[in-house]
Amino acid sequence: MTGSAEADEVQRALGTSYALERELGRGGMGAVYLARDLTLDRPVAIKVLPPELAVRPELRERFLRETRTAASFSHPNIVPVHAVEERGAVLCFVMGFVDGETLAQRIRRAGPLPAAEIVRMMQEVAWALSYAHGRGVIHRDIKPDNILIERATGRALVMDFGIARSATSASAGLTRVGEVVGTPHYMSPEQASGDVVDARSDLYSLGVVAFSAATAHVPFDADSTPAILAMHLTRTAPPLATERPDLPPALTGAVDRLLQKDPADRFATGEALVEALDTARLARPEVAPSIRVFHAKAGQFLRNSLIILLLTPWLSGRAQYDGDRFAMLVILLSGVVALLLQVVSQLRDLARQGFSYEELRRGVQSIGAEQEETRARMRAAPDWAVRRRRRWRLVALGMLGSGACIAIAFSLRRLVRPGLYYTPPLGIVLVGLGAAVGMIVLVSAIAAGGGAARLDRAIRRLWTSRAGERLFALASRGLATARLASPPTISLSQGALGALNALPKPLRRELPDAATAIRRLEAEAIGLAQRHAGLEAALSQAAAPAGASDGAVAERRALLDEITAAQRELNARRDEISARLERVRLQLLRLRSGLGTLQDVTRELTAG
Repeated sequence: MTGSAEADEVQRALGTSYALERELGRGGMGAVYLARDLTLDRPVAIKVLPPELAVRPELRERFLRETRTAASFSHPNIVPVHAVEERGAVLCFVMGFVDGETLAQRIRRAGPLPAAEIVRMMQEVAWALSYAHGRGVIHRDIKPDNILIERATGRALVMDFGIARSATSASAGLTRVGEVVGTPHYMSPEQASGDVVDARSDLYSLGVVAFSAATAHVPFDADSTPAILAMHLTRTAPPLATERPDLPPALTGAVDRLLQKDPADRFATGEALVEALDTARLARPEVAPSIRVFHAKAGQFLRNSLIILLLTPWLSGRAQYDGDRFAMLVILLSGVVALLLQVVSQLRDLARQGFSYEELRRGVQSIGAEQEETRARMRAAPDWAVRRRRRWRLVALGMLGSGACIAIAFSLRRLVRPGLYYTPPLGIVLVGLGAAVGMIVLVSAIAAGGGAARLDRAIRRLWTSRAGERLFALASRGLATARLASPPTISLSQGALGALNALPKPLRRELPDAATAIRRLEAEAIGLAQRHAGLEAALSQAAAPAGASDGAVAERRALLDEITAAQRELNARRDEISARLERVRLQLLRLRSGLGTLQDVTRELTAG
């Protein structure tokens, strides 16, 4: 790599060990280069300490010592430090290269993050901080620029452990810290005042990062560093819910708690924060795959029906004779009826699988919330207005092009006799091209104008209205006695499997039977649900009117008592399985964060 004196100097110092390729970024703590480790043939990121810091012996020694400590870390949410290179005047450290972007770049590119991404980022950063805090390392420079979001997986990774601590310890005062680190917006009150800091200082900074991720701006801002630090010391952060009322209360409450001035009022550990955010992560109910499939298919059927209805007057009016028009009308309306019957069939399939209307309503509402959240993210993107204007310009040009093609085609026609024209092949091609472009532009205009979103909302209102409830009851008629119970809620087992799959491969190899054990528990829960469905059917039959004699009444009451007792036993076992799967999930999270052990996970899997 050539092109800058600094890059050439770094390349000369590193010799044949690394080959610099390009500069990735630059900040107060130096430049970062993408390079290739020539010995191991792998991409790496090399961060070079600024010369004014590298030449100070006391800072140089502390930086080397603490960066070597960070290099001993092994955590899935911490960017690994492979080596520290001290070559003459060049002092740098070699990190694993993460293909992605920083959280700061993500916010600048797409605006505020949705709730699910904020929760995931906070939990993964908290796991990384808990791991480091457990080993006596305080980051002191948690900010969006130091959090990487991996492109392929969305995983959050923390980098630059130990660097801010080194700079702070060797600096004379807060002004110098602000100049070197450049992050007064993210300092905790105790760090801003020069007091002793602990793990809760990093958690305060994480709260500022979360606030920034949710709103695209920091809670405190001013024209000077001293003014910003004074705001951290004296002002109360605005409640996050006032700026993002769409976020789950568990999330906004956690962020507000992180931003408390007194460290004692914050979460004591990153692990405590992770557990508090679990409720926010599960705040939106799981939508069963069957309901998602129904929502997609039924929506498509209804859209197609609407399109056919809109085209029916035009298509039937093209026929010259009344009989032909009537036949075309019957064909088109039959197609609409067939599509609507498919919607009813899909509803009946849902009922046959055991879903209730209430489950359908909640699922449709949850899918709608996801769609609205996605659209809000798109609208919040900085280039949304530019792309929207570009789309409308393309629509206008397309309409002009379509009209021009059709006009030219009509100009090429030749009158053969009254009422009969001859169109040359070029004219036929132009008519087809103009019609195709016009249809494409029309669909694009509907989408750009929000027509698709309004239609989605109208379909959701149908399924969540009284009419949707009656249609579901009509479709499920005759299935009452054969109806199976709703599929058991297995989000906990899915969470346990998800937590297991999120472990690094070496740890998963140490738990070869974990997935089988989790699935076995899930299968038992499903079996219990099916038995519960049978008991419900038996209960409804036993509750039906029998004979009027006292003996018949007593016999029916005894049967009801037996069925009710069996149901209680089944429910107790299902609750036990759910609790056990949740404990397994939490132990897997602890293991991933470095706070738990393989023995803890195995103990929960084999308990009972």
